[in-house]
Amino acid sequence: MSTPKHVVSSDLKLNRHGPVSDLLDALAENPDGAFLITADQKVTVRDFVRRAQNNAGFLHEQGVKAGDRVALVAENSVDRVAWMFAIWWLGAIEVAVNFELRGPLLNHVLTDSDPILILCQSKFIDAVQAETTVSILAFDDLNIGEIPKGFAETLEESNKRIKPGDLGTILYTSGTTGPAKGVMLPRAYFSNLGAIWAANNDMRRGEVGYFPLPFFHVDGHILISACLQSRSALSFRERFSLSEYWNDVERFGAAWAVGVGSMLSMLAETNPGAKAASLRRIMGAPIPDTAYEKFEDELNIPVTTLYGQTECDVVTLENADRKRRGSCGSIHEFIDVRIVDSNDVELPVGEVGEIIYRPMQPYLTALGYWRRPEYTLEAWRNLWFHSGDTGRIDEDGFLYFIGRKTDSFRRRGENISAWELESTLAGAPNIRECIAIAVEDEHGGEDEIKVFVVPVEGTTFDIASFSDYARSSLPRYAIPQWVAVASGDAFVRSPGTGVVQKHLLSKEVGHPHAVKITR
Repeated sequence: MSTPKHVVSSDLKLNRHGPVSDLLDALAENPDGAFLITADQKVTVRDFVRRAQNNAGFLHEQGVKAGDRVALVAENSVDRVAWMFAIWWLGAIEVAVNFELRGPLLNHVLTDSDPILILCQSKFIDAVQAETTVSILAFDDLNIGEIPKGFAETLEESNKRIKPGDLGTILYTSGTTGPAKGVMLPRAYFSNLGAIWAANNDMRRGEVGYFPLPFFHVDGHILISACLQSRSALSFRERFSLSEYWNDVERFGAAWAVGVGSMLSMLAETNPGAKAASLRRIMGAPIPDTAYEKFEDELNIPVTTLYGQTECDVVTLENADRKRRGSCGSIHEFIDVRIVDSNDVELPVGEVGEIIYRPMQPYLTALGYWRRPEYTLEAWRNLWFHSGDTGRIDEDGFLYFIGRKTDSFRRRGENISAWELESTLAGAPNIRECIAIAVEDEHGGEDEIKVFVVPVEGTTFDIASFSDYARSSLPRYAIPQWVAVASGDAFVRSPGTGVVQKHLLSKEVGHPHAVKITR
């Protein structure tokens, strides 16, 4: 199929080395420029380099070396970013851990990634200690001294030995038929996609962008490189705050800001007024209709979107000059995209099938799945990455997301594996089985979760006990909003496999169909 392609930039050169090299380039050309900004500090490139190098020196003293895995469990902070660069600078591998994980889900990530050290924010120490015997350091309690004389040269030589394709970060993404898989991302991945993002979104020297999402996601990693390359700054807070979002945009004078799905719906329901005056653009995915109506139609702030996954964050994209509401952006010159049937045969324009893609230049996609070669081979079969999502492409090359082939949910910008959710909740007291389905989210754009629980025979379901278990075992975004008691005999199951036919389950909520859980 031949469709028009979105040209990101006529002179954009990729084949970049990695975030540390992006940082050193910025140091050489713009040392006193702002890099990271929070409510209480503004960190220049020069200051950040010193902090990251000091942290690298400390890790070196702890015995961390190239190829070692170091886990990071922390909210957004300058320190978190500085430790991430310190890990990279030594040639070690960052394991970016979702700080909201608890219990079995956290245990799986820490066990599967097998780090030699865990750098942890103090407030999460208890949760982490409960799930691992690996050495843990509360980094916000450490007193990091200056690196020894000459160690900066050692770090410079270390960075030169690192190859663009060397593994830089493992990010865990929810599985659908099994535990979460670690996505292996090469160092150049962040720099190359950062270059695409910066050029496509016209990121300008000296400007400030606002990022309210967690840094353990791939977007934060890429935007950090994009800001370094464009000599702009990234402002952020520890966690997303609906009440403070527009105050932050005004405080930082943000030229662009990021949001996702229901977050944008909730922001559209507020009245930013003059607080949004500095914005040239809002970027995010998916984009609810209410966001377009509020920001574009009423406030005249362009909203641009993209389609991406941890495995490749900018599969399709749009900018102010080439965009189409309802789409996920259009195919661009760096990623080839097709829609195929179950046999990987390409479908005609407009027909719905699975979204598959492949890079047109090196290190634009993941290297595979950590310690799961069989999943890697399956996902990258026939030399294309199979997204597990369905969609269609129109005659102008715009991609439209239809749904997920896989059994998972997306809520508050997070992917949630139905398998993991059901397995975890089945461990609640007196619960024999748990089945989860997506129901309508009142804010639109994402999924809300309803679970059907089958109590152990002879027991009575206790909503308070179940809610307490859910809150202690799941990240907040994965706690279901609705729970309904069911008899296992009432489920229609596939012959042979016994898989519950979820499409036959009721999506009705509220009494008498389901009880609401307090998160």
